[in-house]
Amino acid sequence: METSPFLAKRNIGLDFLRAILILEGVLYHAARSLPGDNNKWYYIADKNESVGFSALIEFVHTFRMEAFFFLSGMFSAMVILRKGKAFFIDNRKKRVLLPLVGAFAFIPPVMYLITAFIDGETITNNGLLHSWGYLHHLWFLVSLSIMSLIIPVSWCEKISLWFRALPLPVIAALVIIACNFFFVVKFLVKDWGELVALLPVTARFFIYYVAGYALYVNRDQIPQIKTSFILKSWLLLPFGLMTYLSFYFILDRQIEGVVKYIPTLIASVFSVLFSFWLVFFFEKMAIKESKAVKLVVDSALVVYIMHYPVVIFLSWYADSWLGKAWPLSYVATITLIGLAVSFLLYVGVNKSKVLSMIFGLKKSSIRSSIFPQRSE
Repeated sequence: METSPFLAKRNIGLDFLRAILILEGVLYHAARSLPGDNNKWYYIADKNESVGFSALIEFVHTFRMEAFFFLSGMFSAMVILRKGKAFFIDNRKKRVLLPLVGAFAFIPPVMYLITAFIDGETITNNGLLHSWGYLHHLWFLVSLSIMSLIIPVSWCEKISLWFRALPLPVIAALVIIACNFFFVVKFLVKDWGELVALLPVTARFFIYYVAGYALYVNRDQIPQIKTSFILKSWLLLPFGLMTYLSFYFILDRQIEGVVKYIPTLIASVFSVLFSFWLVFFFEKMAIKESKAVKLVVDSALVVYIMHYPVVIFLSWYADSWLGKAWPLSYVATITLIGLAVSFLLYVGVNKSKVLSMIFGLKKSSIRSSIFPQRSE
């Protein structure tokens, strides 16, 4: 039986996967208010620590953005090869750079006002001005803008040619080594300021981006790639379990020092292999383009941008609703309310022509899903 070419047409499964990877950040940021290894977070709740749940959140966080940038590189290659570099650049300006500028105009000052209120600090004009020195959760849009608009496409094309001559285990090894190198660099410069630390972070995620780019460019080799033993479920599933247990062990024993980064090292291997596996798994999923799925896909970016100050404020405000023995209910409450409020903000953005343009939304992406037009 003849199989259809890889991504011969729009794949709803991969669009949905990208949206889920973005939206999982709402849960992650809600969970960071739990006690544990989050002393630098905006607000730490008066709740009992849940080691098992915290380990799960940290485990998911080790591959969430990795897989997202992998998908971004793959979709970038698809757009460039189908519609050309000029269209791709124009599209990235509208769908990535403009939303970044629009979000950066209000997210930092709103975050300053919220954190000052939570900490009981006096709000000053100087503090408000300095708030624009922090990116908060918008860093990934900066990194994606650099990859799409500053790093030459020719780099991705050359690396794709190099990857073509290598078997998947060698490609995976090179990606793992490069990513860990930039992780160490980030660790060394973490005290030099957020913007400096963003450079090795962007370089690290560019490795995933270019790996996804190369996968699409060399899509004729996918039948051979899929058969590689390192992508077999019988290997990845126990490897994922081992990665999770390593996080659990470190958190449960409250281990400090260099040893605490061992789970991150293990996860760096898992995240590379799992990124390939996720793409192939969701590409074959029989997900139909229903109104609900389309709504999740279309709203994901705006919901993610809007959720951050909402979730941080809720983390403080909802702390008194539940007792110390209810940490998971606390996180679930913040996550659900945060998603609901952020979605309502998305509805408002989408109904405004100016705001929908700023946030890179497609025309009428929500009206047809929630507010169907009446027939005359």
